[in-house]
Amino acid sequence: MKKFNGYRPTHRNKWKFIQEGILSVQELSLLEFYADIVDFDRKHPNFGLFEVNFEEISQVFECSTGTVRGWNNKLILIGFIEKTSKRDWYKLICYERYIDPSPRWQGKAREYATNEKDQPIEIILRSFEIDLQTIKEKIQQVEKTKGKHKVATTETDSIAIGSSRVEYKDSYSRTFEDYRKIKEEEGYKLLTEEDMKWIDENIHENSTLPS
Repeated sequence: MKKFNGYRPTHRNKWKFIQEGILSVQELSLLEFYADIVDFDRKHPNFGLFEVNFEEISQVFECSTGTVRGWNNKLILIGFIEKTSKRDWYKLICYERYIDPSPRWQGKAREYATNEKDQPIEIILRSFEIDLQTIKEKIQQVEKTKGKHKVATTETDSIAIGSSRVEYKDSYSRTFEDYRKIKEEEGYKLLTEEDMKWIDENIHENSTLPS
């Protein structure tokens, strides 16, 4: 874990992600945390990337690793971060918005601030290469799944995502092969296996997005 010192640019319009129902307070906090630990040195091979240790992060946020994984999967689902081929390493989308525009660091924080000034949420999301309509469709599939299958009533309950042809397992023991089979049988087109795991862990939470 990197030491908590130094600084980096931030953007006031990040609060719109909460206001518009895109992210929860906790999910936005995790996104900002990732922006704090991302490698912003262009000379490094991991420029724009960050390493995740869920155990260490859970200690920072004083919660379980499963909770942090749920927030992390939501950021993947929306498109703020994405996995890399390197184990435990992720890419921060639009990472240059968090880099100082000084000659030394050559970031684009000021450029993004200018382009996004007084702009609607659709334009801000576009900076992250995120389409609001796609998010809505994914959340609609989540809600459809929620209405179609059993919702957990206790912490140990398993949330049934797939059809009866797929053996239900506790969400923490399901493999990506299980989710692949569920995806094929249910015909989910927008949801990835990563999305489905997030649904398994977070379906009991309410998700709202702007109309």
